[in-house]
Amino acid sequence: MPTLREQYQATLSRAAELAKSATDEGREFTDDEVAEVAELKAKADELGARVKAADEAQAAAAELAGKSATAVASTRDRAEDAAAATFGEAFVKSAAYQEFRHEHPAGVGQGTPINIGRVKVGTMSDWFARRKATLDTTLARIQPVRMPMVDQIDRDRLTLLDLVDRGRTDGNFEYVQVTSVTRNAAIVAEGNLKPVSDVATQLADAKVYTYADGYDVTNQLLADAPAFASYMNNELRYSLDSVVEDKLLNGSGANGEPRGLLNTTGVQEQTYTPGADAKELVRAIRKGITKVTRLQGGQVTAVLMNPEDDESLDLMEDANQRFYGQGPFGSGPQTIWGRPRAISERVPAGTVILGDFKQIALLDREGLSVLAFNQHQDYAQRNMTYVRAELRAAQVIWKPNRLVVVKTAAAAG
Repeated sequence: MPTLREQYQATLSRAAELAKSATDEGREFTDDEVAEVAELKAKADELGARVKAADEAQAAAAELAGKSATAVASTRDRAEDAAAATFGEAFVKSAAYQEFRHEHPAGVGQGTPINIGRVKVGTMSDWFARRKATLDTTLARIQPVRMPMVDQIDRDRLTLLDLVDRGRTDGNFEYVQVTSVTRNAAIVAEGNLKPVSDVATQLADAKVYTYADGYDVTNQLLADAPAFASYMNNELRYSLDSVVEDKLLNGSGANGEPRGLLNTTGVQEQTYTPGADAKELVRAIRKGITKVTRLQGGQVTAVLMNPEDDESLDLMEDANQRFYGQGPFGSGPQTIWGRPRAISERVPAGTVILGDFKQIALLDREGLSVLAFNQHQDYAQRNMTYVRAELRAAQVIWKPNRLVVVKTAAAAG
């Protein structure tokens, strides 16, 4: 049975259809239509009053349950309650979107101005939690002993955003990056000089940046809440994953960009000369692992590489053309030297990044928000709407020396 709100929307839609039909045909209402409109108006007034009463009762119940008046009154500048399982649902259930649907029950006509104000659909933690069902970073902890069992769990491949640390910040700040450590601890005979360990550091800025991307939708899709929520869930995840991952790795540190890993001083380097297959890359990765693990407390949580290099490792064969790895019909953890292999299209082919990725952190400032408007180019005339997603966050690299970039000798030169 339709809900009160659905009956109310259906009544308004029918009235809009009658008005549009008469306007398109250039005529007055017929007697039957006049009677139907009067009936629809009475029904809409009754349903509107009942919907309003239901909303007021729900707000009162929420207040009695201990919710703040602000949280009950409006969701325009916050995420929908936990009942919204996805970002798309949080947006289409927000007061801003519901008001848009209420004003345009039959859809949006050509040239109609659209401006759905900024709606906060969650925090950065919510975004990460909803990226993958297998986000748990325990995926990166591979058991060192092979057990006599079959792993039947189908896991998503790790990416950079599964590996980095996450937190919050109240704004811009300076911090100390540790670029190298020379430890000279020793037993000292009486009267001799005490050793001094050397810790090389540099000051770095953690600035809050806006990571944003937009996409175009038709007004018909915008007015279809379930379809639009589904579209948002796919596009929002892909768009923000792409831009955040790119700036974490390749940000220049200038022209309004944060400084990414590949442009950070203090990151170690390991070079190699490519051969006929990926063996030289495999050797270089092992040498890079040593550069991290020889540091006290250094660990390699993952090996990040381009999909092409990931493919090259899978296709390595011995002299009898047998695959070194699991082959095309095997399954199980994707590792290299016992460390998880993660992939990223933002890493150049031939370059591999390894180390302790928890030294990279993405710090949430204002959470994730979405807004929609058609005051963009000629979108109003073409019945199109621009939807933009934004994340305000800062990125830091605490100890660059715990990370190694493996690259070809030609790229290093």
